[in-house]
Amino acid sequence: MSGLPREEYLRSLILDKEIHPRPCTHHAELVRQISGLCNNANQLAHRANSTGVAGQQSVDEMMRIAKEVWREIKENY
Repeated sequence: MSGLPREEYLRSLILDKEIHPRPCTHHAELVRQISGLCNNANQLAHRANSTGVAGQQSVDEMMRIAKEVWREIKENY
């Protein structure tokens, strides 16, 4: 199911527009995890730019989150 209201769905069919399916239920969680990884990467880059060094703990945390996101992707997609 596309998740579109019936009228909008029919209008899209009539106008020959592409209709995309509704995202999976676990999609929001995956986006949240990827967002967290991006936030950590941004903090790490900011710290590295301001001090010239990135701490090993920050690098380890970013790697942990990256592995977790990839695990989620592999299990759910």
